[in-house]
Amino acid sequence: MQQDFVVYVDVVFFINLVMDYLILWAAARFGQLKTNFLRLLVSATAGAVYSLALLALENSVLYSVFARFLFSLVMVVLAYGRLPLRGLLQAVGYFYLVTFVTGGAMLGAIYFANGSPEAYTAMNSLVVFLSNVRYTWLLAAVSAALIVGRWGAAVIKKNFFRSILRVPVIICFGNDRLPVEALIDTGNQLRDPLSKRPVMIVEYSLLKSLLPQELQSIFERNGEPDLQQVVTKLAGSPWAARVRMIPFTSIGRNKGMLLGLRPDEIIVVTEDKPVRVRDVVVGVYHKRLSQDGGYRALLHPDILQTTIGI
Repeated sequence: MQQDFVVYVDVVFFINLVMDYLILWAAARFGQLKTNFLRLLVSATAGAVYSLALLALENSVLYSVFARFLFSLVMVVLAYGRLPLRGLLQAVGYFYLVTFVTGGAMLGAIYFANGSPEAYTAMNSLVVFLSNVRYTWLLAAVSAALIVGRWGAAVIKKNFFRSILRVPVIICFGNDRLPVEALIDTGNQLRDPLSKRPVMIVEYSLLKSLLPQELQSIFERNGEPDLQQVVTKLAGSPWAARVRMIPFTSIGRNKGMLLGLRPDEIIVVTEDKPVRVRDVVVGVYHKRLSQDGGYRALLHPDILQTTIGI
């Protein structure tokens, strides 16, 4: 027996308007796309009208993949303005990414609450409901869009990209080996002014156990060491030949000097094989580099290019 469905046009229009607006907003936040309330509203309204057209014109060309993709381009242009081809394709990608996330959240809510979904059709971000709408389904979709828009990009930047840029490194001073989690820092352009060797910045608290007592006492007493005092204290010791002075600039400080120590080598642990790097200087930093302790060293990007394979 065929089941009849009651469709309330105003409800369908309003639901699609709200969902399209949230998806377009979340995509803009995620992809850092410039837009405003009016642009998003116009685009979402167009999407809601399209959903009504799908209801009115059953089996029309509007259901084709080409028509759906073409209309998604129209919505993106309405929402974010004229973009270069690459930017347009990226915007469409963000649009569909958020669409799939919200659609997946809604499907999950349907299956979790019901076991078998009632009839509905999803076209792009344009959700056309052919049955009674449950608030739990909408809440799941709305929540997903808000989460992606509010925190999605930040989470990816913080976790995904940082996980890609993190690499285990072993620092070698004589017979001592010190493992450390390093972050490849493209902003680190420090070099030893004499040898031009790239500088790997490492927290003092991590290096402490390897350093001579004279050097430890200077750091413990002053926090930021007096480099002239370091040179005087280490004069005549095997560590004297390792000392380097690294000039640097930072926010709020025009000029500064960083204590550098020349290790015997560092070993960059890659998936393929460990790589030994000898032309490097370790810069000793007296503060924490990461608030959460996720990494304790900053690796100069050129270090990965000046390698000696083993």
